[in-house]
Amino acid sequence: MLRNLLLTIGIVLATSLVVFPQTSGTLQGKVIDKETKEELPFVNIVLEVGGSQEGGASSDINGKYVIKPIPPGKYDVKATFIGYNEVLIRGVQINANQTRFFDIEMTSAAIGLKEVEIIDYIVPLIDKDKTVSGGTVTQEEIQKMPNRSVGSIAATIGGVFSRDGEAGSIRGARTANTRYYIDGMPVIGSLSLPQSAIAQQSVILGGLPAQYGDATGGVVEVTTRGPSRIFGAGIELETSEFLDPFGYNRVGINLNGPIFRRKSAETGKKGQSLLGYFIGADFTHRQDGRPYSGDMYRGTDEYISYLQQNPLRVSGLESGGTFVNGEYTRMSDLEKIKTTSNTSRYNINLSGKIDVRTGPTVNLTFGGQYNYNKGNASNYGSSMFNYDKNALYNNQTWRVFGRFTQRFPNDPEKNSLVKNVYYSIQADYQSVSGSTHDPDHKNDVFKYGHLGSFNSHFAKNYTLGSDTIGGQYYNNVYIMDNIYDTLYTFTPGSENPYVSNFTSTYYSLYPNPEGNWENADQVQLGGGLLNGQGPPGVYGMFALPGANQTGYREYDNSQISVNATGSMDIGNHEFKFGIQYEQRQNRNYSVGPTGLWTLMDGLTNFHIQELDVDNPEFIYRDGVFQDTIEYKRRYDAASQRVFDMNLRKRLGLSVDGTDFIIIQSYDYNSNSIQYFDENNVSHTISVGEELFDIGMFSPDELLNDGNWYVTAIGYDYEGNKLKSKPSFEDFFTETDDDGNYTRTIAAAEPIYMAGFIQDKFTFKDLIFNIGIRVDRFDANQMVLKDPYLLYPARSVNEVLSVGGQAAEHPSNMGSDYIVYVDNVNNPTRITGYRDENTWYNAEGTEIQDPNILNVGSGVSPYLVDASLTKPPMQSFEDYNPQINVMPRISFSFPISDVALFFAHYDVLTQRPTSNYFSDPRVYYYFDNIGGTINNPNLKPSKTIDYELGFQQKLSPTSSLKFVAFYREMRDMIQIYRFNGAYPKDYTSYNNIDFGTVKGMTIQYDLRRTNNARISAYYTLQFANGTGSSTTTAAALVSSGLPNLRTTFPLAWDRRHSFNVFLDYRYGRGTKYQGPTINRDKKGKAPLQLLNNYGLSMTLTGGSGTPYTRSRNIYSQVSGGTRLLQGTYFGSRLPWQFRMDIRIDKDIPLTMGKGDNPRLGNLNIYFSINNVLNTQNVISVYPATGNPDDDGYLAAPEWQREINEQLDPQSYRDLYAIFVDRPWHYSSPRTIHFGVIFNF
Repeated sequence: MLRNLLLTIGIVLATSLVVFPQTSGTLQGKVIDKETKEELPFVNIVLEVGGSQEGGASSDINGKYVIKPIPPGKYDVKATFIGYNEVLIRGVQINANQTRFFDIEMTSAAIGLKEVEIIDYIVPLIDKDKTVSGGTVTQEEIQKMPNRSVGSIAATIGGVFSRDGEAGSIRGARTANTRYYIDGMPVIGSLSLPQSAIAQQSVILGGLPAQYGDATGGVVEVTTRGPSRIFGAGIELETSEFLDPFGYNRVGINLNGPIFRRKSAETGKKGQSLLGYFIGADFTHRQDGRPYSGDMYRGTDEYISYLQQNPLRVSGLESGGTFVNGEYTRMSDLEKIKTTSNTSRYNINLSGKIDVRTGPTVNLTFGGQYNYNKGNASNYGSSMFNYDKNALYNNQTWRVFGRFTQRFPNDPEKNSLVKNVYYSIQADYQSVSGSTHDPDHKNDVFKYGHLGSFNSHFAKNYTLGSDTIGGQYYNNVYIMDNIYDTLYTFTPGSENPYVSNFTSTYYSLYPNPEGNWENADQVQLGGGLLNGQGPPGVYGMFALPGANQTGYREYDNSQISVNATGSMDIGNHEFKFGIQYEQRQNRNYSVGPTGLWTLMDGLTNFHIQELDVDNPEFIYRDGVFQDTIEYKRRYDAASQRVFDMNLRKRLGLSVDGTDFIIIQSYDYNSNSIQYFDENNVSHTISVGEELFDIGMFSPDELLNDGNWYVTAIGYDYEGNKLKSKPSFEDFFTETDDDGNYTRTIAAAEPIYMAGFIQDKFTFKDLIFNIGIRVDRFDANQMVLKDPYLLYPARSVNEVLSVGGQAAEHPSNMGSDYIVYVDNVNNPTRITGYRDENTWYNAEGTEIQDPNILNVGSGVSPYLVDASLTKPPMQSFEDYNPQINVMPRISFSFPISDVALFFAHYDVLTQRPTSNYFSDPRVYYYFDNIGGTINNPNLKPSKTIDYELGFQQKLSPTSSLKFVAFYREMRDMIQIYRFNGAYPKDYTSYNNIDFGTVKGMTIQYDLRRTNNARISAYYTLQFANGTGSSTTTAAALVSSGLPNLRTTFPLAWDRRHSFNVFLDYRYGRGTKYQGPTINRDKKGKAPLQLLNNYGLSMTLTGGSGTPYTRSRNIYSQVSGGTRLLQGTYFGSRLPWQFRMDIRIDKDIPLTMGKGDNPRLGNLNIYFSINNVLNTQNVISVYPATGNPDDDGYLAAPEWQREINEQLDPQSYRDLYAIFVDRPWHYSSPRTIHFGVIFNF
């Protein structure tokens, strides 16, 4: 049997496509006689959830039993044995990656009299198997919490940083270093679940078993609810209407039960469920998608309408022109509001699971989740006057999985060496997709920038002079030298009416065309706008009505995973092993649509800008030369653009003709456009449909020499998903049938693989969990062979001479070191060398600044081919897969039943989470690329984690735990300047950051005592590092400083923090402990005033996080140089805390009549977040330390700039509002009322 099992596992692992960690727990113990304490062999033990059997085992000849694998959750355990009363243990809590020890005591039964002994399970305060640190929150606790999102639940665990109720850094790691799992699936996309669907959530802070990887912070595991043997349902209604101004409404439903049940052979009645299901759903609508604390401002409806219709006023200057009316705004034109405008959103969350029991030892489970969000994005810059144009977004996440588990039961009559063998295979597929676009134009990209139709009136210009044409000299003749516009009329369009009004208003303010709208330049200088242009901002702070807030973007990411694991017990050792394979596919498409009109203007007629002076036309009348020489436009085929050719084809014009097309004249109403023929005669032509589409451009035109209008990764440039995978080289070489480069870029498809083996065993009183994990990450893309070289260069062993002279290299130079010379094109001498990031001068002495090698022609490598202008494929190579070996050791040492020591040592790695995509556009247009570019050759980051803890039982219901931890974080990603790179220095990213975290957590755990249940954490932590994010060093890099590495407090370095969960709940009947009204005189039982009432509270917070103080004041609009005061992150924000509560009442219901009525429960609750409405300060201005004032308006040095504004008072008022940013404070108090009905 074992040989066949291992063969099966081997085949499965070898053929797995993808793998991820699947989590489960174990239940084990002994079965003994309650009176004699003798072990009982062959006892049948069954594990049930919702009346449906989930697993089982038989005790061996020594009375020992083991049940695994068990999905996390709460179960009932039944023990049956001939001659003994049946034992039912209710509510046994099974946690992921943990062994629950429980000995079952059975009582012998009198002949003919068998009873069922029912025991309510109590989770032990001291858990012997404490090899994983963190916390677990059960379904019962979650359902009573004020917030039931995954992040809010995680924030209740000590060691999890939270600013405003969310889950942030875990033990000092970056937020991206936390890995989330839902039902064993490594999550991409949304974490949202129906609030009724979470069965258990665990946060692993340390002691990660070897089955986990790709996380250097922590792991959050969520297990969703499964089916039940009997039908059950629930509905929940929750609202904040009339309680707060934010308009929150939610409807939740859940259904579970059997689909098919096996009939009993004895009774013929339906018994065990063979096919069961669970379905949960939430439908939520939020009128205010982003509630803020405090008052906000926006323009009154009347004032916004005024700006929409009258955006400009006459300037009154001699030069003419206009001023923007929005820059004369007064406080009387604004109104205070409590909620954000036009940010409503709704979402749908679904979760489902189906269990198929194909046999007593085989489980088959299918499940998945779906999340859909749609709404308007909040945009502070548009919140004053332009909130109607808030971008519309929609996104969806869906994931499905299938899990097959087979157990091989032990033979209780044999004392086998190998026991408890099982294997499990789980596969999942996840998809995350969505789009963001203008609420009106959506994906009609040419409407984003269209304001109306501009018609030209061309005339020919002549100059009196002389010339020799065709060998004949002409004197005092009029020679045509130009064609120019004499009148530039405008007809407003309906696509962007408020932006169009800028131009309409300008024309109405200046009705005389002379000097005002004779051509496009005059219109722009006067304040009018052309197609492809947007309105100015109000002093650079707030957008005016109609301004586009976004372009068009869509994305489609997916992940496929399969997990194959096996487990067996050999003697006293529990072995677990598995391999993993995971592949993602990330693709996205975006268009900067407004600027397409400018692009079309530049591409159209580009080849006919010059006059054809080689072919003059002499003007005759009645055969007499009239002293005038004219020219038609010259056709230059070599400079004709692809867009121009396609446009002429669509218009039915000759491709090689000289018709001059006026792009700005396009009229969407008639689908017509103006053009001038070769004789300069105006025509209007209509195509009967929208004229433009993105496919009329060539990819090179859209890429625009590195200033691209379209990004297409995994898509073609028209927005269609690629059906094949182009190679990296195809971008540089592949052409279409017309000879145009296709420039296709494949979707990113990184591959992650891993294998692990771990051994959990007991040595005397010690429980060890020792494992090793091997991770393999392949970015699966091409990277530069040398990040300092875009073109191949010569190394020491290739340079024998320079400038005709024999080369003599210093003896300490390696043969593969790159050689640098005085001039790329004409090298005459060696100036230095480089070994990866280490530089040397010509004498072989190490130097810090590569610019020392610049002797007049830049830092110049000795190139193989100095004539190259585009990178050859020889400059690139495949990413070298990174393999990391990670030992994991953890142990727990129960000193007694009331005390426990535990410790662990972990080595963790995580693949790059951002900034690593290899974009061939960057290398092709390298000379024109600015800003920060990706580094596709990033390596995994690494963390070494240590922990030592002690737990002491204080009373039968309480314990105290002390945990000390220390972390070393290495190879984290940070912005990096590649100084000395060729052909130019550039900014990218590198694995150079490091840090340390040390701290201590104290946990007080009080099980329900006198109605109270408390879980309280206090954490003392010191988190220091060289960077809190990948861009921490951006200011240093932009100022030209070298890549300095100095540790300082990290952004989440909260010295003191606390996480408290309190649940105070009155029972009912005999379990009630609360105030009563005595009714003895009436012969009635006392009235229990507060039966089934409860209050739960979560309290999070702590000391202030660091920020960097500035000794000078600068404008948030015009900018300025920031001068450091003290040290980086050397100042602290105020203390912060947040309290959320939920007050509820359970009302038991009995439905139906007869002996077996259905029982139900009605729960009525109020949930209040930030119950004290505390305005915690989350961010401040560095010069003042205030959240609402940067000091600029009162600073003497800035008064001149302020007073030079168009309207100083308006500028002051708007600036004061602009800097009082609502996200500098925590979210406001929200009040929800809800009703839950379950049956």
